[in-house]
Amino acid sequence: MKLTYRNLFTDKNKIDYSVVKNGGNQYLCLQGKISLQGRIKKAFLCAELFYPYLKEHFPEPISFNRSDENNLVTALFSYTESGFLTDFLSVVPKEWQYATGKKLGRILKDIHSVPLTEAQNEKAVSRHDGFMENLAEYISVLPHFKNDKYALEALSQRFDNFSVFRKVMRYGSLNHGKVLITRDSSLILLPSYTYGPGDACEDFAMLEFETAGLYPLFCAGVVDGYFSGVIPSVFWTRFALYSAMYSLWKSGKIASKSKSMFIKMQLNVDRIRDDFTDFQKPIPKWYTIPELKTVKAKARKL
Repeated sequence: MKLTYRNLFTDKNKIDYSVVKNGGNQYLCLQGKISLQGRIKKAFLCAELFYPYLKEHFPEPISFNRSDENNLVTALFSYTESGFLTDFLSVVPKEWQYATGKKLGRILKDIHSVPLTEAQNEKAVSRHDGFMENLAEYISVLPHFKNDKYALEALSQRFDNFSVFRKVMRYGSLNHGKVLITRDSSLILLPSYTYGPGDACEDFAMLEFETAGLYPLFCAGVVDGYFSGVIPSVFWTRFALYSAMYSLWKSGKIASKSKSMFIKMQLNVDRIRDDFTDFQKPIPKWYTIPELKTVKAKARKL
């Protein structure tokens, strides 16, 4: 039977995401060179872990194959006809952005509710402890950004009290580009090859890093959907510190690749710093703007 491929996109690590059609069946396919086997295998393991708990929101893992002859590694998953959440968010009203964010927040809470083993709990703590090394890497090796003193001061002044907010299995690299939306507005997360034990706040920090600049009200919805009520003050402080860390270390890693990426990351660093008012306030501006109250009211009527 003839196979047909429809390319969805190729990510920054040159892994191809495609829809494969075999007769009346469709599958999500991740494919890349054998040198990318570790990432593709981890994406497959991600789906194996989360699918039993979130069958409506994760593709089912089907097969993992390696072809030395073709220098290819392939992972197949179930596929539901869907589009990119990015395209949806770019055209819908703000109340729909917020409401969709709440959906993702509830899904993220379910992801973070997957039980950890004792070894995974220990790994989550050790991962957090390693962030001091990341900060040292920024200071000593990576490109420095203008006005980085605000993030550095926030981290240095609070690092002794910067403990883990909640040990979870992170989704990893969470952003609007990793999510598909179906015709009935259900959300499906693509398998992640950066998942692993860590702090719940890291997934929120990645949303701040990659999504808040484009869709701040969507991010506000994710926070509200996750907590479904009163948000602990300790969450905000941990979230702000992780965002400060990512604004330096993660931005620095990306900026080191080229001059154009440095310029792009400087803009991102400036935005994140502004969101947290030079890291003087733990709650980002996008969660305190008056417009959010109006958007919430409209979203409740949907």
